[in-house]
Amino acid sequence: MTVARRASRDVLVSLAMSRVSVVIPVFNNAATLKHAVASVLEQRFDDEVEVIVVNDGSTDGSGETLRGFGDRIRVIEQANRGAAAARNAGAALAQGEYLAFLDADDEWRPDKLAATVPLLERNQAVVLVFSDAIPIDANGAPVGDSYVTPDCAHAPTMAEMLDRWWPIIPSTAVMRVATFAACGGFVEEFKSAAYEDPFLFLVAREHGKFAYVAERLVRYRYESPGVRMEKYSRYREVFVRRVRERYGDAARGLIRGTRRAYASALGYEGLIAMRSGDLRAARGYFARALRERPLDVKTVMRFARTFLPQKLARALSGRTGGGAPA
Repeated sequence: MTVARRASRDVLVSLAMSRVSVVIPVFNNAATLKHAVASVLEQRFDDEVEVIVVNDGSTDGSGETLRGFGDRIRVIEQANRGAAAARNAGAALAQGEYLAFLDADDEWRPDKLAATVPLLERNQAVVLVFSDAIPIDANGAPVGDSYVTPDCAHAPTMAEMLDRWWPIIPSTAVMRVATFAACGGFVEEFKSAAYEDPFLFLVAREHGKFAYVAERLVRYRYESPGVRMEKYSRYREVFVRRVRERYGDAARGLIRGTRRAYASALGYEGLIAMRSGDLRAARGYFARALRERPLDVKTVMRFARTFLPQKLARALSGRTGGGAPA
């Protein structure tokens, strides 16, 4: 091989290895999809970015929105199989060295890739980088200053991830394709968007260190704790089983926190309902929370208050905390 041909080949390899592949799963996200995809295409990032959008059986106008981007993105069409399977389908076609995920109702800030990818390039021991995010509501208005709480504003050890929930969401993470493959991708037993991402990140931490960027690089579509936990409830025990099988007693804290989070979310929704004067709805939330944690004194007292006159119950309900939970 001539020197010129070898040099040409090396340049091509270098370009391929520097590329970032972004996978966006889509299921009936016509209202937010355009902004999500545009936020990737508008990145202030020097290297080539490959955008793979997996249309997971959408029945709204998502397909038409995607066609509007032309050849700037690659679109995969498939029957609805859930976020885990959609992300896996996109990752299987990724050409880059690094893999980033973006949910179709979230948006990246312009410096998202420029602030995260270099940390992977500079340190081979780092397998995943994540950042903070701005939680936003359905209308795109901020509902908190930060997604990551101060006690979690650092790269976690494996022991920390097994002790509690860690605030890493797909839209904030960039990881090595090789690490994703070594993990086996997202577990497709999780048919709906729920525990597939925390489980992947747990397994990824086995393969190397994480890095954390304190900047709020993502606009993350936030749901109230109750709504979020309702979505997660179907696959909660699947997550618990898989974590227990893989990590045993080392994950007792995480398993305990997973179950406690559901009761806490129901209690939060109960307080919101009580403050709004809907004692019947509040009673239902507190009753379900008590089924999760029968001996929780605070919830017992709150449940009892729902039988008081409305004005008195509201006065005794106290204030509920705002902001996004970690």
